[in-house]
Amino acid sequence: MLRILEKHADLRVTLHFSGPLLTYWRENYPEFLERVKKVASRGNVEILGGAFSEALLPLIPFEDRVEQLLRGRALVEEVLGVKPRGAWLAERVWDPSLPPVLRGAGYEYVVLDDEVGYRAGLKKEDLHRAWVTEYSGYRVGVFFIDAPLRYMLPWRSQEEVLNYLAKFKSPGGVRYALWGSDAEKFGEWWSASEAERWLEDFLSGLEGEGWVKLETPYRYLRRHGYAGLVYLPPGSYDKMMEWCSGYFPIFLRKYRESNNMHKKMLYVREKLERLEAPEEAWREYYMSQCNDAYWHGLFGGIYLAHLRQAVYSRLIRAERLAEEGKMLYTSKEVYVTERDFDYDGEPEVLVESRFINAYFKPSDGGTLFELDIKLPGYEHNLCNTMSRYAEPYLEGVTGYRPDWYRRVSFREHVWKSWVSLEDWVRNTPFADASDFALANFVFVPLQDGVVMRFTGKDWSDRENPKRIFLEKEFRLTGSKELVARYSWRNMEKKYVAHTLAVEFTLAPFLPVDERRVWYRLDGRVEKGIDKAYAFKGRAVELLTEGYPAVALESSEEGKVWISPINSLSRTEKGLQEMFQALGVVFNFRVELSPGERFSHEFRLRVEG
Repeated sequence: MLRILEKHADLRVTLHFSGPLLTYWRENYPEFLERVKKVASRGNVEILGGAFSEALLPLIPFEDRVEQLLRGRALVEEVLGVKPRGAWLAERVWDPSLPPVLRGAGYEYVVLDDEVGYRAGLKKEDLHRAWVTEYSGYRVGVFFIDAPLRYMLPWRSQEEVLNYLAKFKSPGGVRYALWGSDAEKFGEWWSASEAERWLEDFLSGLEGEGWVKLETPYRYLRRHGYAGLVYLPPGSYDKMMEWCSGYFPIFLRKYRESNNMHKKMLYVREKLERLEAPEEAWREYYMSQCNDAYWHGLFGGIYLAHLRQAVYSRLIRAERLAEEGKMLYTSKEVYVTERDFDYDGEPEVLVESRFINAYFKPSDGGTLFELDIKLPGYEHNLCNTMSRYAEPYLEGVTGYRPDWYRRVSFREHVWKSWVSLEDWVRNTPFADASDFALANFVFVPLQDGVVMRFTGKDWSDRENPKRIFLEKEFRLTGSKELVARYSWRNMEKKYVAHTLAVEFTLAPFLPVDERRVWYRLDGRVEKGIDKAYAFKGRAVELLTEGYPAVALESSEEGKVWISPINSLSRTEKGLQEMFQALGVVFNFRVELSPGERFSHEFRLRVEG
């Protein structure tokens, strides 16, 4: 694309580059960036600004919206040497409250999809003029992308495109047809060589048509101005409206993992303000707001583990930098906080130390839903997992069963006698005979952890369920170790036998290069994370080359199941299986007399 833009020196075109991409070019491809800068400096090329990290503005705190836009503008000016007048909104997600934010950052217009205009009551012919909208007296211009044109290019012939454009001929050229789309159409969605040939032919053909004039939005406004005032509802392009049921924040309710990242973002922001964090911490925080990992549509999005990993790494790094700046912890200090972390009306317990954060949800099986490693250079959430959801496009897929609980850690089951590793991985119905997995545990915060209790039942015999009392106590005992002490008690007046299970879902640190990732059992058997395995033992280690080992040890020997937890997700290349995390289950076959207890403990630590 750059070669074509360099060749067509008189071409009037508008370009937008995301902040992460500009930053990446500056750090890794400065010579290429100089070529981009030369093209951007031409008077016939207009550059759109936008959010610094391609953040979705309606999804982030109001205080961050102007800052994201200001940082995005400053980056464009610094890297490309031009001042953007218009803003590109990530995924073109619009909210009616955005005009004050946009004007506050110095932007005069935005580019939206015609779907938003239709929802405001505009007609087809209205969407080929620029409009002005306002909120609280702050005005901003609006250009609408033509959806049929967006779907035609670059897939249809030039003749079909010209026939479509002919519908918008008007005296003085007052009507426009705006094509705005993603550059990956020219090299990712089909071969780069074919895309380059198509684009070259298309642009050359337009230059030969006297009745078609290429123009940039700002130059259009200077000549034709606005058609009038319009008020626009929340919206985006047609497919996005389908995926988010009409309002983008619904993704936070649709995917618990998305909500977890979002609420971690809010929590970290609160810390940065309270601790008067340095600029480096704020920059990491703003980068964490890059939108791709928070939602899912046609592409992998939140299902891509490395995208979620990047968000958490930025957030945890920002948190660590803020804490270090205020010398918040000594090596042995632990802070325990009770708060509604995920905004669902139920309390969570946050146990935090210098090197580890452990977040617990008593109302969801007393589970550990986030475990942050805060070692400098190795920031990572070991619970960065993704459950398998009942996506509409997976209906009818043979053997697919969505998860009936969130895939996190320290979730208990009581299996029926016939249950196997495969049953656990594939969610075979009625495998779990108990009510522990989704239980609402009573909890008591401790000075360095939390203790949780629940009396459940083994329903293997539906006519005669057996009561079991479970107490699990979690403590951060060392700088990099979480200890969980379990006590199961037979509450019946007779002898009972159970298969008690504790489930973990652990996310190894995934490399961006060819480094090896694997797991090791009892210090001897090694397997790749794509391999399932069952063995009798006590210890599992997660290993990534160049990253500290993560060890999970049980005080009692059990039958251990290990398997990759994979999801099916729709991509531009069809359905693909995606690695989410490594699932581990410790199974203990116990026989208990009346009132007898089975006690054991787990140690989860970062080594080195």
